[in-house]
Amino acid sequence: MIKAVFLDVDNTLLDFDLCAVRVMRQCFEEFGLAFETSMYYDTFTRINNPLWEQIERGELTREELFRVRWTLIFRALGIDFDGPTFEKRFLALLETTAVPVPGAPELVSYLQGKYTLCAASNAFYEQQIRRLTLAGIAPYLAHIFVSEALGANKPDIAFFNACLASLPGIRAGECVMIGDSLTADIAGGVNAGMQTIWFNHDRLPVPADCRATYIVDSLDEIRKIL
Repeated sequence: MIKAVFLDVDNTLLDFDLCAVRVMRQCFEEFGLAFETSMYYDTFTRINNPLWEQIERGELTREELFRVRWTLIFRALGIDFDGPTFEKRFLALLETTAVPVPGAPELVSYLQGKYTLCAASNAFYEQQIRRLTLAGIAPYLAHIFVSEALGANKPDIAFFNACLASLPGIRAGECVMIGDSLTADIAGGVNAGMQTIWFNHDRLPVPADCRATYIVDSLDEIRKIL
């Protein structure tokens, strides 16, 4: 019997890709830099995603990522601009930008009351609180668990154990983790003893070693499971 539902934030509840493109465009304009949406965001993703995977493996801290991310991106794009200066403005604007993933408001409304709803994110605490509040999703959540406050990142079992410590009477086997990352969300949830739902929003081929309990490509499908 499921008692608690854990929901990833970026690209599960909130559309990080859309938010990041909007913020990138605004930053480029503010600093007088030309912006090409597709190529520039593809470069951002190509560099940003492996950096976050290093964070998941404990090889990099968020602070280190923020020091090097835009330096690496500008180098790849052949743009002569100070990466840390851009990063500071990028993060400030990102904190004020929140667009729900289609179906997210309806899903949390449906789940509230049936389960204890918890956000589970690898990010900065105040940033995620503000973005979830701006998107109108925070009021539906009983807990907002963020790695910065917990001292551990998904998929580390310490992250999930810290979350469960705030849910007395609820065991890992009575929880389900929902997210778009096979490493942070699905592998992390499985290793913690939870059921998992992989939100495969890009409809990627399912890896042979996928360990998700369920796979969906839209949030609406989750209502058929929970």
